[in-house]
Amino acid sequence: MLLDETMQLIEELKSSKDLFAYLKKYDLSSSNMSFVDYLNTLFDQSNKKKSDIIRSMNMTRSYAYEIFSGSKNPSRDKTLMLSYGLSLDYEATQRLLTLAKHNPLHPKDKRDSIIIYTIYNKMNLIHANMLLLECKETILA
Repeated sequence: MLLDETMQLIEELKSSKDLFAYLKKYDLSSSNMSFVDYLNTLFDQSNKKKSDIIRSMNMTRSYAYEIFSGSKNPSRDKTLMLSYGLSLDYEATQRLLTLAKHNPLHPKDKRDSIIIYTIYNKMNLIHANMLLLECKETILA
């Protein structure tokens, strides 16, 4: 259960003799990179046009450009839609969610499990939403 795992981490942190080792173990090192910086880095690495990414995210152009410019902070679902638009892997998606100040995907949550499955199986947003609907979960919109 999530609470048990969290309590184990708290116990490990409380008993840790070396804070920096703990931070390194769980990749919690400080990073000066903001959500927008990371998003734009991912965009640059994608070699895709912003218009193509935005079209694949099923998001209005103006809203997407506000996210890319940093004037809008996207919801968790919109952040996940960005992940699909950029064809991100699981680790990059988790980092994007974290930098956007949202909870990372958790495999013990049914909806998150479906999303994780679609990411690992390189499905696009349309296929992910179809699978979410099939499993009676809220689609990414």
